[in-house]
Amino acid sequence: MKRENFLNTVGLCLLAACFLIALFRVFGHKRAEVTDGREVVRFAHWQLEGGLRTAFDQLARDYEALHPNVRVEQLAIPERTYAQWVKTQLVGGTAPDIIQLGMGTDEETIARFFTPIGETVARPNPYNAGTPLEGTPLRDTILDGMVSMPSYQPNLLEHYGIPVSMFTVRMYYNRELWRLILGDTPVPETYDAFLEVLTRVEDYNRRTGRTVLPIAGSRVNAPMLINALVQNQTQRLVQDRIAGPTLRAFGTEIGLSLLRNDWNLEHPSFLDALYIARETGLRMQPGFLQLGREDASFYFIQGRALMITTGSWDSPSFRAQVNFGIGVFPIPLPTPDHPRFGRNLFGRASEAETGTGLSFGVTRLSTRPDRAIDFLLYLASHPHNTQFTQLSGWLPSVVGVEPPEEVVPFLPIPDGYVPGFDFNMAGLGANSMRVMANGANRLYSPHGSVESFLAAVTPALPSAVEEDVRRNARQLTLNVGRQDVALIAYLALGGWEGEPNEQLSRADRVLEAQHAMEALRARNLATLEQVGGSRGR
Repeated sequence: MKRENFLNTVGLCLLAACFLIALFRVFGHKRAEVTDGREVVRFAHWQLEGGLRTAFDQLARDYEALHPNVRVEQLAIPERTYAQWVKTQLVGGTAPDIIQLGMGTDEETIARFFTPIGETVARPNPYNAGTPLEGTPLRDTILDGMVSMPSYQPNLLEHYGIPVSMFTVRMYYNRELWRLILGDTPVPETYDAFLEVLTRVEDYNRRTGRTVLPIAGSRVNAPMLINALVQNQTQRLVQDRIAGPTLRAFGTEIGLSLLRNDWNLEHPSFLDALYIARETGLRMQPGFLQLGREDASFYFIQGRALMITTGSWDSPSFRAQVNFGIGVFPIPLPTPDHPRFGRNLFGRASEAETGTGLSFGVTRLSTRPDRAIDFLLYLASHPHNTQFTQLSGWLPSVVGVEPPEEVVPFLPIPDGYVPGFDFNMAGLGANSMRVMANGANRLYSPHGSVESFLAAVTPALPSAVEEDVRRNARQLTLNVGRQDVALIAYLALGGWEGEPNEQLSRADRVLEAQHAMEALRARNLATLEQVGGSRGR
């Protein structure tokens, strides 16, 4: 009993100490802000990769030199807690001026807590003065025209973020292990050459008794490779059975076409997608779906895996942590002449539509929004985005910025065709994703099979898809309601029925978007009723 009391006392003391330290740090920040006399701008992100924080810190110091009355503070929050941290800060009224969008910032959160910047993106970036981009509207200086989420929110018809980088996915390999196992074999350019590499690694393990993983996998890294292969195999299916005038397949379109039985999980192309996913997944460590991103990185960094699939964001971290050379190459995919998988595709998927990312938004809680936006304009200008990519080793987001040599292999490959859809079904919804994920262990287990995956997923998927489509319809209704306030405001500011002006033009765009969303909702629900009736519901 005495021991229990002692441990309880120690626990309470530690808790009190942590509280006092936290309290001291909070008041220390406030005191520094007051006594320093400078305007303080704080920005938060979850990117803890090597080089990035150093790049941001240097850019912040340079910005301070340009504006001596300003101090910029960087808050790097661990990825695992970022979403919860953002929600807590926003709801609690303690959020920093600038927050990276994407994780923990869904559409509703953005509409409620972030400042729209449509007028800013329509004006030239003042920090582009003296560059080829001088006088160009901000949105036209960004590589994707600032049309990608989360910078632009299509359902809200508004820009909320300014992007600083962009990302692509590549295969990384350990050059020393490659030479040891494969000699002077070149990196694979075809899927069969890729399979041969994987087989030779397994042969090397049998000969030597070593356990070098052909590919380090995790629940984050493995889908980057597997989904690229699945998109490759569903490419022709999308154009033949699903895609509309845009040639793209969106989540609800994929789901409704499945419910209409335009295709099913036993369609030849989707079956091939399952077989190719299993063929590749079996070359990763057992149980990879239970591992985090850091676990796969650890295997690669320790030299226990020949290859890993990940994004361009990991390149600086890997190069800083390893004592071996690193090479990269695009994911080798089947081509139309492949004897088994070529029937399902037109060719390699283009990366021309790669969107920009690392997007930052200004919170409505900021007491200095103009200064916060000014700092983001500084980061997104031609000279300083050039500095960013040189310091961080990340891809740029600004037109005309030349990346350093080590970043060039990550530049998007523009040539190619529209991709198909992957196991996420183009982000249809959480219910269908859960059903697909529940069958994944059967697909990638040595004791599993494609048939056991189908047996688990096929009965559960239609109802999950239906619920996701209905949820999407409810979301469309909410979005139309959110637009009502903006519509009335634009009409009032524009004089209701006066001469044509910018405010009335915005009102027209909002009204057009509302009509489109209402029509889409009605069509989706009508389709559900039709397919429900055909199934005897």
